[in-house]
Amino acid sequence: MKPMGEVWSPRLSVAASLVLTMAAPVGAQTPSMPQFSLVPPSGRLPLASASRHGTEYVDLEGGGYVEEEYYLLGLAPAITASGEQVFDAPYVTRFLIRKPKDPGRFNGTVVLEPFSWMGERGAGWILTRNYLMRKGYAFVGYTLSINRPANDPKTLDWDPEPRNLNLDFMRRYDYKRYAPLGSYYDSDRFRRGSGPDQYPPQAQGIAAQLALLLKSNHGPTQGLDVKRIYVNTWAINGQLWLDYLDQGRHQQWRMPDGKPLIDAYMTGHIVYGDLGGEVLRVPRKLPEDAPFVTVYSQAEVVHDARQEIALPPDTDQPKLRYYEVTGMPHLRLADQGTEGTEPHPADGDKRNDPRCQFLYDEPVETVVSAILDAMDRWVRDGTPMPKAERVAREGKGVARDLQTGNMVGGVRPPWIKVPSATYLTDQETGCGSAYDTKVPYSAQQMKALYGSHANYASRFEAAKQQAIKEGYLLPEDAVLVKPVASPADFTGPLRSEP
Repeated sequence: MKPMGEVWSPRLSVAASLVLTMAAPVGAQTPSMPQFSLVPPSGRLPLASASRHGTEYVDLEGGGYVEEEYYLLGLAPAITASGEQVFDAPYVTRFLIRKPKDPGRFNGTVVLEPFSWMGERGAGWILTRNYLMRKGYAFVGYTLSINRPANDPKTLDWDPEPRNLNLDFMRRYDYKRYAPLGSYYDSDRFRRGSGPDQYPPQAQGIAAQLALLLKSNHGPTQGLDVKRIYVNTWAINGQLWLDYLDQGRHQQWRMPDGKPLIDAYMTGHIVYGDLGGEVLRVPRKLPEDAPFVTVYSQAEVVHDARQEIALPPDTDQPKLRYYEVTGMPHLRLADQGTEGTEPHPADGDKRNDPRCQFLYDEPVETVVSAILDAMDRWVRDGTPMPKAERVAREGKGVARDLQTGNMVGGVRPPWIKVPSATYLTDQETGCGSAYDTKVPYSAQQMKALYGSHANYASRFEAAKQQAIKEGYLLPEDAVLVKPVASPADFTGPLRSEP
């Protein structure tokens, strides 16, 4: 292993904040090949199906895609949070694959995402589905969950009657289909920090075996000629990939020819270590042959600023990028999974607080798709991804512009470059929700900033062109980014949907 810098403490300044160990695949091994079989029809669409009308829906048929559901079963190691491989145990899980009907449309890349245990939500799919289908990717989402134990660390503190956080939820939805699922879990013996490990001990091994199956062009990917696998995982399951890399699994588990199982890692909306254990922002064993990309919403930015956790600088070797996206909420209405519900900020005890009335739901999927596209180009032709400045810090918090009220620095979409509202986080407002809120400008403020709606719209269009130039908006997605304010907002209260 070759050290790449000084030892990094999360609370040191950025200038002295990097430990990047690039480990060669010495003593690499190929994981066991899992078994698979088509899930028999039960009369219901699968959980997280893109054909179910809801937040993950897309017209697969119209896009020339097909969706299939498979069982995946095998033996995988149970691994502690500290990286100890304890023993091998059997597991049965399931995955959905969405792929072009015509193999000639396939671009050679499969995007892999473990579904969130909160309603089997595929946030990565929701944020990139139009881009993926336009570009000919295949997508695989899989279940990473457990039976509900008596001591369930995901629910004890805040949800004594969970509806959608474990395999019991899946069986209630469709017992016939999901009764066979299960993996090893013991909350007394597998710990993370001072409490039970919230992540299944077999998570890393299952991920590696599924990647091996897909990249070997067996069964579900037969005829596709898979060349690359990218991870695109959001929220709490992003910790899986931090552990996977930090413990050296990328170098340990390889294809039979020695090439990587996974060619790029992208995670979002996750502050690693937040659910217990060690606080890291960069794995200590970053690979030489795969980018590691993290995308923060405003909530994660505020969290790290308040904790004085410094982020490491972006580097081209190893391939590391961090993006702090302003005007991006931690959760949108569009990000909910099956039966997923969150209280609206205005429904709590702050229903009269003007900061808690309006959610923001601007098209951040366009930013995420552009970042994924840039990561793809970095892998395929070596073009480095753009580097973005961090959000400016001010004391134990973030700096905000005095005129607009919005964060200074970071990736700045058009609705932040030419704003019609101040975009806040729940940590700052205390509205009491996983959703973040905004405070729209008054007509007087809009006139003071722009004079007229025509001027505002013109400046907004220029901001879109600048975002394309910077690499945070694809030309094909520009039509999805529209001015937030209307002409009426220059004559009366800004009308935003709560």
